[in-house]
Amino acid sequence: MVLPKQLKKTHVRILILILLIIISIAIGNFIFDVLIEKPHIGIIKIEGSISSEAKKDSILELIETTKENKSIKAVVLEINSPGGEAAIIEEIYLSLLELRRKKPIVASIDQLGASGAYYIAIASNYIYAKPSSDIGSIGVISVLPEEEPLDENTITTGTLKGVGTPHKELARQIQMIQESFLRAVIFQREGKLKLSKEELADAKVYVGFDALNLGLIDALGTKEEAIKKAAKLGRVSNYEVIELNEEPMIKITISLSVDQSILNSSTNTVPINYYLYLNPEK
Repeated sequence: MVLPKQLKKTHVRILILILLIIISIAIGNFIFDVLIEKPHIGIIKIEGSISSEAKKDSILELIETTKENKSIKAVVLEINSPGGEAAIIEEIYLSLLELRRKKPIVASIDQLGASGAYYIAIASNYIYAKPSSDIGSIGVISVLPEEEPLDENTITTGTLKGVGTPHKELARQIQMIQESFLRAVIFQREGKLKLSKEELADAKVYVGFDALNLGLIDALGTKEEAIKKAAKLGRVSNYEVIELNEEPMIKITISLSVDQSILNSSTNTVPINYYLYLNPEK
């Protein structure tokens, strides 16, 4: 059957219109993907002992850059750390709280999120960990200062010049730091925590499964699940994941707050994973 010329023209017009629509969609997708930047989920890695000014400055710079970058809609903290120096940990914690006011944060604890590293984790909106992760150790450790020996070539003023802080005063300061740590955990985990303040103060380390049951974390899961949660909290679906600290982590020469050999021992009775507080005079 031969179609009338008018009908043929109509079919041609329809086909041309369909092709134009397809081309427009393709061009639109190209412009969106190439010219319009996709939203990002930023990953900040926190690894090893956090006990140097250089390490602190590096982490704080990442947090500040993330806060100002409008393309980053949510953040995942990838944590594998035994903690660090008290003042440094507190500064990072407070900086993360400022970031959380602008963008959601999800913590993803790998093998270790103890002591000061857990302090950092509670600054997030949601905490993931693995079933075997070591979590907790909410406490403080410090080294008492030793009096410097005097000789004929040394002159000091003040009875405490060689010591800096009396032992009793240092003990009081440590207790205040621990109290601040405990209050932060209780406040940030309000409505979820199933441990009393006294139980938290024991500085016990819990595996991920127990930490979940006790309300120290929100869910068991991988980094990928943490990314999905961050995207959900950030209300984005078509996003890209970016690693914000690509450079190798700074090598730390001072002692970690967790002795791995003690951590792995099944018979030890030594308190482990304490929140490391280094005497500034040391």
